[in-house]
Amino acid sequence: MSKDNAIEENTTLMNGNHKPAEEESFSKFLYNRERGTVLGRTGASWIQITVFYIIFYAFLAAFFVACLAIFLKTLDPKVPRFYGKGTIIGVNPGVGYQPWLKENPDSTLIKFNIRDPESWAPYVNQINGYLDKYNRTDLTRECVDDEDNTALETANDALPCRFDLSIFDKNACSARTQYGFKSGSPCVIISLNRLIGWKPVNYPAGSVPEEVKSRYKEGSIAINCNGANHVDQEHIGKLKYIPENGIDGRFYPYVFTPGYQQPIAMVKFESIPRNKLVIVECRAFALNIEHDISTRLGMVYFEVFVEDKPVVPRTEPQ
Repeated sequence: MSKDNAIEENTTLMNGNHKPAEEESFSKFLYNRERGTVLGRTGASWIQITVFYIIFYAFLAAFFVACLAIFLKTLDPKVPRFYGKGTIIGVNPGVGYQPWLKENPDSTLIKFNIRDPESWAPYVNQINGYLDKYNRTDLTRECVDDEDNTALETANDALPCRFDLSIFDKNACSARTQYGFKSGSPCVIISLNRLIGWKPVNYPAGSVPEEVKSRYKEGSIAINCNGANHVDQEHIGKLKYIPENGIDGRFYPYVFTPGYQQPIAMVKFESIPRNKLVIVECRAFALNIEHDISTRLGMVYFEVFVEDKPVVPRTEPQ
């Protein structure tokens, strides 16, 4: 800019005669023919910024994948990073039961009418589905005598012991007998939650709890069920434990491996009264299983209500 032009421009600005910039409309912002811009950018500018962001996000994605790969390398597929004492998983196994209907997960009531097959069919189907995994034996081995699952912790190619369900069939707790529901003597499965590396510790001689003293066997987890209060204890009737010693300890420790079959036991309510609600408390017994009523450690509660009444025909809606 020449000296004269500069003086003229300064004079114009000082006198207030500067022409204001032309206001640009929105439509012109979208496409300005004079400047050849779209959204305020020329074609070359759009190409440059597009290439920049492609490279930027490519490096960002590569960095994320690399960090994820490094993190996954530090994980053990068989063992969680945090487990055991002081973690949310803890060292005390919880106790579970079946049949627990997924359609009504908040209910612990087992209720059916012995005269109505449709009332107990959901429980039978639930148990059938739960036990179906025990029919897959290709990734298991038959353990005899004193063989157990100890090798699973050290040998990657070791196969877990196969859990045999035949003992339940011999005691009329199988699909063949509708798990006792048809006769009004329901069989309920009792199991322990899976804890990595956990296995039962034997009670010292002379310290076995009285509730399971007559049925306790070293290496196993004894199960004892009773009424939750005095009234329930009067009505619970005769119980049969299958197997008598409880859950077989040879299937511990639990290790995350394909084909692992969790050991279970069953409790058969052989003489539970009709038309009375019975609240049942089942506890698992081993030296390293704590019992706490407030947090329900080492125990589980459920209700059994066996009805015996005429079936009311169901009317179809009009």
